Amino acid sequence: MRHPTTAERQERLGRLPPLARPLTARMLPLALLAGLICGVVLPAVYQGLLVRERSSEARIWAQEIAGRLERLALSRPQLWSYDRSQLDHATERIVSPPISGRVRVDVPDADRVFEAGHAELEESVAGWAPIRMDTTVVGRVQVRLSTADVQESTRLLWAVGSIAGVLLAVALMVLPLVAVRRADERNAELWSALQEINSHLEERVRERTEALQQRQAQLAELGARLVAVQEEERARISRDLHDELGQTLTGLRLQLTMMQGFVGSEGPLPAQVDGALEAVDAAVEQVRTLAHNLRPPALDALGLAAALSSHAERWAEAVGLELELEVSPIEPPPLIGEVLFRVGQEALTNIARHAQADMVRITLDAFDDGWRLKVEDDGVGLSGMSRPRTDRGGLGLVGARERVEQAGGYLDLEASDLGGACLMAWLPEEAG
Repeated sequence: MRHPTTAERQERLGRLPPLARPLTARMLPLALLAGLICGVVLPAVYQGLLVRERSSEARIWAQEIAGRLERLALSRPQLWSYDRSQLDHATERIVSPPISGRVRVDVPDADRVFEAGHAELEESVAGWAPIRMDTTVVGRVQVRLSTADVQESTRLLWAVGSIAGVLLAVALMVLPLVAVRRADERNAELWSALQEINSHLEERVRERTEALQQRQAQLAELGARLVAVQEEERARISRDLHDELGQTLTGLRLQLTMMQGFVGSEGPLPAQVDGALEAVDAAVEQVRTLAHNLRPPALDALGLAAALSSHAERWAEAVGLELELEVSPIEPPPLIGEVLFRVGQEALTNIARHAQADMVRITLDAFDDGWRLKVEDDGVGLSGMSRPRTDRGGLGLVGARERVEQAGGYLDLEASDLGGACLMAWLPEEAG
């Protein structure tokens, strides 16, 4: 999974909408609901409660009048509904000030036998009560009470509630919106400052990275120069040993040979001359070996394949191991040849010292757009080998790995199919 870069995160955060827009979308329904509750619902509920209370009052008055008329009906069963004076007396409290009511008495088959009170009540509520004589309903009383005062008081409440609802809705919208807009402005300022700081930081990181890359490039270039100087010095020392010291030893051997002809065969002197000749021959061979190890002439004259094969064969003969060579005839560039030859030298030196092997296989071929060198043995393997050390006079495996990595390749030490260890070095084609 790819993680977003800093620039991508900045662009993504920069596209985020301000908080004011989503807050407005969420607060608008809430503000409208709060204003509706305060300006409409509460006054309507209050008005309904007052009307309900006035209706209950009308019903109580109707029950009280019905009780009086029941007593009148018991005393005058047939004529009670025609006794106007008694009906007025029973209803005078509800039709007299300060109560603005209207009473209506109905009997079966004769509606509105009696009515009293205000003739017109535009806004009113009614309450009903039956008139019973024993268990028989002989009439019905309707009391209607005016609700004009209720409507008047609730009109003021409606006005106040509406104003309060509007103010509440506006407050719920404006106050948080103002605070959020200020927060958006502050966030924008902080984000701008953060972007500026981040740009400076990225610039400093870029400068440090470029400086580090330049130093790494300088170190790599210095390492390459060091390797080149080391190879040049090896080549110079090899030539000096071969040309100067070799010629000196050759001249000394010629003089000893001439001296051998003069001394004859009698006495102890001929034996001394023969010993000196043997010592000179051994010194010549040692000089030749040192010169070859420092810089094989075949590496410059014939290339890596010939130099590596010659060195490996002489090494195998010296240490008494079986050698198997698989060397590509295609010649790599000179720089790759120098690096791979030194790696091969160090690998063979470590096998002779630590591997306890009987057989060695060397493979040199073109591999994966580069060159690969594998040195395998059938020795004790990685678990049985002591930790490789860097020799005072050689590169050592650590130096070999550094040399390979400086050339852009890699070096691995792993288990071999032969049962021992396998040292594998790979260099890209462009390293040459």
